[in-house]
Amino acid sequence: MPKMTIWIRPPRGSPNLGTATARLWVLPPMPAVSIAPNVMSFDSSMSQQRANNMAHDVVLDLMIESEARRSHDLKLAGLGATGDGLKEFLEVIDDDIAGGKTVQKTYTFDQIKITLWLPKFSSQASRLIGVSLHGTTTLITRDASGNVLSQLTTPYAKAWGVASDSSVNHQLIAIDYTLQGLQPAP
Repeated sequence: MPKMTIWIRPPRGSPNLGTATARLWVLPPMPAVSIAPNVMSFDSSMSQQRANNMAHDVVLDLMIESEARRSHDLKLAGLGATGDGLKEFLEVIDDDIAGGKTVQKTYTFDQIKITLWLPKFSSQASRLIGVSLHGTTTLITRDASGNVLSQLTTPYAKAWGVASDSSVNHQLIAIDYTLQGLQPAP
C-alpha cells in the first residue's frame, strides 16, 4: 500500500508548508452485517452499531494483514492482529520470505455475520462472539523479480475473534475460531 503525502497548512506567519505521511486503507465493499439471534440472547449489549464496528475492524485487520504479507512487514502485521491471530499472520509471511516470493491477497465478501461460538473446555468463557466472513480471496504469487507465478481465487469462510488493544484505535484479530475447530453455539 503506497503511503500518501498530505500537505499541512503552516502556522500563521510561517512561510513553509509542512508534510505528513500516513497509510490509507481501502476496504473492499462490505455487505450489511447481520447478528445471529443467539448473540442477542447471550449479550444484550450487542447493537447493530457494535456489530458494524466489529465487522469493520476485522475487514480493516485483513487489509493490514494483506499489505504486511505483500511487503513482508512483520511489524505492520502487529497493527492488525494480536495473540494467535498475529502468530497465524506471521507464519505465512515467514513462509513467503523463506520461499523468496511475495503474495498479494485480496478479498470480496458476500456475507458478514456476528456469531456465537462454543469455547473449548480449557476456556473460562461460556460463549465466544465472533465475526464470520464469507466470500472469496484471491492470491497472486510473484517471484523475487515480480513475475506472476500463480493466481488463485478460492472461497473464504472464517470466523474471527477480536480483542481490544490500547496501542491502536480499533479491535484486532485475536483468534481464528474456525482454525481452532470451535463449534457454533446452538
